[in-house]
Amino acid sequence: MKRFLFLAALVLSLAACKKDTSREVVLAESPDGRPFHFMPIYEDGVTDITITIAWPMSWAFSADRSPAVPYIAAEAILSGGTDELAPQDVLELFNDKNSRGQLYVRAIHTIGEISFPKEHIDDVVSIASEMLTSPQFDQMWVDRIKQGFLANQTQTQAQTANQMWALARLAVLGETPLNDFLSLPNLPAITDATIDDLRRWHAETIVQNGVTISVTGAISRDDAGKAVDQLLVGLPEGQAQTAPSVDTNFEGKTVLLHLPDAEKTTLGLMGQLPPTAEGGDLTDLLALSFFGRSGSGPLFDAVRTDLRASYGFQAGFTNYDRTTRIMFITGEVETEKLAEAADLVRTTYESFRTVPDLTGLDDLRRGMAEGAAKNVRYVDVVARTMLELALDARDPSDAPRLGELLESVTAQDVQERLASVFPSGANLIVVAASPDASAFPGACVITKIEQVAQCP
Repeated sequence: MKRFLFLAALVLSLAACKKDTSREVVLAESPDGRPFHFMPIYEDGVTDITITIAWPMSWAFSADRSPAVPYIAAEAILSGGTDELAPQDVLELFNDKNSRGQLYVRAIHTIGEISFPKEHIDDVVSIASEMLTSPQFDQMWVDRIKQGFLANQTQTQAQTANQMWALARLAVLGETPLNDFLSLPNLPAITDATIDDLRRWHAETIVQNGVTISVTGAISRDDAGKAVDQLLVGLPEGQAQTAPSVDTNFEGKTVLLHLPDAEKTTLGLMGQLPPTAEGGDLTDLLALSFFGRSGSGPLFDAVRTDLRASYGFQAGFTNYDRTTRIMFITGEVETEKLAEAADLVRTTYESFRTVPDLTGLDDLRRGMAEGAAKNVRYVDVVARTMLELALDARDPSDAPRLGELLESVTAQDVQERLASVFPSGANLIVVAASPDASAFPGACVITKIEQVAQCP
């Protein structure tokens, strides 16, 4: 009888392993019928679990709502404690259990994430569920968050480079709620946010419906489904939220923001790239990394060799929302060489875009692929990657093989992508911020960010 029971247990164990293959992404369903992307990791040394949830959010596109509210509310929810635990008690509990949680906002999504060792799943999920369902929004705690947020934004917005990119966003997005959400030009809106505002945002945003979920780590499919249900079951069903389409203006222009008290001059060039939902972003990443790599990239060679300067330039891409993606080139320059640097960087970029010399690309690609393959071995990194792919309606099963996908990008792929989707140098938006109003002949000179609308 004992032998029979042992064999039966072994068969069940093997069946479970076959059902949930380690590092294989599947679309699963919780006991309450909630779909989620699931990837178990059954490996020695892996004990952590990460759950990520994305809630659709349209708040950033509403002119009658304070753009500061989502930032304040998101921080208050997962730091404000529970009915029985003060904020400091929750922090200590998470630290004692080597766990962490965060809730942060983007233009069209609010993202929640908790990571914890598998032995603490019950405690962590229970507390996270309580904070999501019944946030405290204690006035003194919220005031503390607002004070910290205001101080951070005041310091950040005083920086020369930040002001330069704020005018670039305004040039592209115009005076829209999305621009206000991303730039927060009206700092008093932070202190003006009320508890009622936070509760309204929470009631509209943190709901059961429309969420996108990924779960990965040392957990079975059944336990993952139960954790998902526990996190969401106490929330209201909610209304479907969709972000409206965004009208953008990427018409080329050259603008100088005159900041008499600035200690340095900064330069930026930017243009539009296709949304990540269309794919090709790994090729874009490789192309821009090659162009801007320190020590030997075309951008580095140009500013070091041709201008004999030691500018710290970089190139990359970022998103304003999930449909508006930009490429950028930026760095600090000597004020008296601003115009020369702008012309040189634009010319260097256009030469790279049209007739790139990709010597050395293989080594860079190999190194980046190895780095990506290592990164997605981490439970939290692969969970976030799965979620991002799902939000773009792409295949989350690509997440664990990100290094393999990057390794497969060829020089021909890069060359074709540069020629087909990257904006021409002549059509780039060129922005600068400088203490010298005459440093950039031919530029539209403004003294306030909002004046960029006047520039042709």
